[in-house]
Amino acid sequence: MQNTVPFSQKLAFGLGMLANQLFPAMLGIFIVILIDKLGFPGWMLSAIYFVPKLFDAITDPIMGFITDNTKSKWGRRRQYVIIGALITGISFAFMWQLYADDSVNYNFYYFMIVSLFFYLGITIFSVPFVAMGYEMSDDFHERTSIMATSQLIGQLAWVFAPWLWVIMYDVTFFPSAEEATRTLAVYAAIFCTILAIIPGIFIKSKSTLHENYEPLNLKNASR
Repeated sequence: MQNTVPFSQKLAFGLGMLANQLFPAMLGIFIVILIDKLGFPGWMLSAIYFVPKLFDAITDPIMGFITDNTKSKWGRRRQYVIIGALITGISFAFMWQLYADDSVNYNFYYFMIVSLFFYLGITIFSVPFVAMGYEMSDDFHERTSIMATSQLIGQLAWVFAPWLWVIMYDVTFFPSAEEATRTLAVYAAIFCTILAIIPGIFIKSKSTLHENYEPLNLKNASR
């Protein structure tokens, strides 16, 4: 770790934070389609919120233990950030490939299954990513600067994401909101995946190959 972190490193972390905020922001925008165009009843909407979040509550601490105890020449975090970004982006694009011609039950189970991969990707990405930010400096004030910069950039997601509604429901862009969601999800996934990978590539970390960590097993993974 170092006391002073170059702005380029803060920017790289901030772009990762933008991706970390954009995915849930866009999820909240696109999910309207499930009710408006695909006919999901209330209990289905409740289930697609509850089940993945329950799954997330289980995987988050496990991922925290894994990344903290990783021995690698790339360090504890970078490889997971890249892998998680790829899983999140791919699953996000596939998650919204829904068609009104298919049955409601089919769309529900398809969305539920793919969303579990999406939340798994978010866990693999975000848990080590956030930890990476705190490890960029050992100076309290510099850490504050890193987090302030990343939050400033990340909050832009909530400024821009609502404008997707304008594009989705404007027939000059797409003939239907359903088709707009399928297309925009692919482009958004590519864009966010690139942003999410940036910290894994440009934020350096030291090798942990020779550090002594507790080996992972079922007993200590559940602590």
